[in-house]
Amino acid sequence: MGIPHGVLEQVLDGEVLYDEPMSRHTSYRIGGPADVMVCPRSVQGIQAALRIARQYGASVFVLGGGSNLLVRDGGLRGMVLNLYGTLKGIRAEGEEVTAEAGAKVTALVNFCARRGLAGLEPMAGVPGSVGGAVKGNAGAFGATISDHLTSVRVLELTGEERVLTREVLRFAYRQSSLTEGEVLVSATFRLRRHNAAALQRRVAQILEERKARQPVEWRSAGSVFKNPPGDFAGRLIEGAGLKGARVGDAMISPKHGNFFLNLGQATARDVLALIALAQERVRERTGVSLELEVRVVGEP
Repeated sequence: MGIPHGVLEQVLDGEVLYDEPMSRHTSYRIGGPADVMVCPRSVQGIQAALRIARQYGASVFVLGGGSNLLVRDGGLRGMVLNLYGTLKGIRAEGEEVTAEAGAKVTALVNFCARRGLAGLEPMAGVPGSVGGAVKGNAGAFGATISDHLTSVRVLELTGEERVLTREVLRFAYRQSSLTEGEVLVSATFRLRRHNAAALQRRVAQILEERKARQPVEWRSAGSVFKNPPGDFAGRLIEGAGLKGARVGDAMISPKHGNFFLNLGQATARDVLALIALAQERVRERTGVSLELEVRVVGEP
């Protein structure tokens, strides 16, 4: 059963959108419509939305910045809980910094650098939200976002709130133990004091290194595949002769083989065809089975 129009508006403190194209909310600019998208402005708003979802038996998909995400062309059924840009507060207490799940990773990095709090500079330029980055244990330049994390606040789909420490989150390469049944509300990091000007210079340097290595000027979801042990997915794809390979308006970047680009009008089907091609060619050439890092969701 779907959620009737008007029900959410009575209890929610934010925007409610019906048949909302997911292409407006992903870094790929790809994706069919969500049945209903809610954009709560508070934890209480999230809890109200979750109550309605339970009442009508609707599935819940939590959306952050929409990076590292490919939504199929048929879109998403149930409720999309969009936290990006609404729950975006960041605050510091001494050497501890807490960021709400919808805050941009770049905003968090800049906030810390300006205040002379070191540790998160390698995350400069990582797209998307703090919530998504923590859940997927985003990483760059030999570091991961979990390196300095101490705890997270989550809501169960029942609306119950819990605090989970780093030790119970079982972080690993590009993953954590956070489940679809846990809505991450905020994350807390313990950092160290350092010269603010030096940190800001380091952030700028990392951004320049990203620009040199990665096709940041194009629409993409970031790295498509996880790096296999002892190697790099991009190197294997390039070795298979696939730089510049194209299906429809989706193309494997000529600059970096692990970035698949939307040249303008690409569909999820186009990107998935390129993914299958890369996996097949690399497996035939090297015997390595590339594992997806990008998350694929939705209906065909």
